Amino acid sequence: MYEREKLLGEIRELMENEELFKLFKEAFERYECYFNTTNYIVLNIYRFNDHGVIHVLLTVRRALEILRILKKFGISTTAEQLGKPFEWSKFIVAFGALFHDIGNSIHRENHYLFSVLLAEPIIDEFVKKFEREDWLLLKALTLNAIYTHDEAMQCTTIEGSCVTIADGCDMEEGRSRLAYKRDKVDIHAVSALAINKVEIKEGDERTPILIEIWMKHLAGIFQVDEILTKKVKHSLLSGKVMIKIHAENQILEKIV
Repeated sequence: MYEREKLLGEIRELMENEELFKLFKEAFERYECYFNTTNYIVLNIYRFNDHGVIHVLLTVRRALEILRILKKFGISTTAEQLGKPFEWSKFIVAFGALFHDIGNSIHRENHYLFSVLLAEPIIDEFVKKFEREDWLLLKALTLNAIYTHDEAMQCTTIEGSCVTIADGCDMEEGRSRLAYKRDKVDIHAVSALAINKVEIKEGDERTPILIEIWMKHLAGIFQVDEILTKKVKHSLLSGKVMIKIHAENQILEKIV
C-alpha cells in the first residue's frame, strides 16, 4: 500500500525546506539498518507487525501533516513558544518520528527509553549540522519527542504530541500499533484487520485536527480506543482532535 520513495517525496513536500530534507534523507539512508534490524526482531522474535522503514516514514509524514495543520490554525509549537523558528519544529518532528521505534531492537518493554539511548549520538550529530548555536536545546526537544511517543508517557511538547498521534494513526489493515500476535486470533487481531484507511485532514477552529477512519466493521473501534485515543489524551493536543469513523453504514464522531 505504501512505498518508500513515494513517502520520501511526500515528506520533502511537507518540509518545504531542502536543507532539512537533505539532512533527513542522509540520516534515513545511513541508519536504515536500524529500522531493518528493529523490524526483523519485531517480526521474528516478538511476532508483532511492521515497525520498520514504512512505519517510520509514514509516521514522519503524518506528524508533519499534523504540524502543518497546527501552523495553519495559528497554534504555536513549543519551539516557537521558546522563541525559536518553526523550522526547529519540523526538525524535531521529523527526526523524532524517524527514530522513535528503534529501541524495539533491544526490548519491547520500555522501548521508548531504549530508542532515546540509541538515537542520542545520531541526533547529536545532525542537530549540530542544522543549528550551530543552540544545538543542545534542539537535541533535548528532539529526544523528548522520541521518549513521549508511547502512550505510557505524558507529552510535554507540541512537537512530541504530533509524533505520538501520528504513530497511533498507523493502524490500517495489518499495521496496528496494538501489540497483537500475528498467529493468534483474538480481539486485538480482529480489530487490527478491521481498518481500511486512515487520513489526517484539516478540521475547524475548535478541533483543527480531523482524523478520518474507514472500517470494514466496528471491531476496529477497539483499536482506536486502545491506542489512538490514549495517545491523543496523553498529548498536548487533547481536545483539539476530532476522530470521525466510517463503519457499517454509520458515521461516528468524537472529540478526543
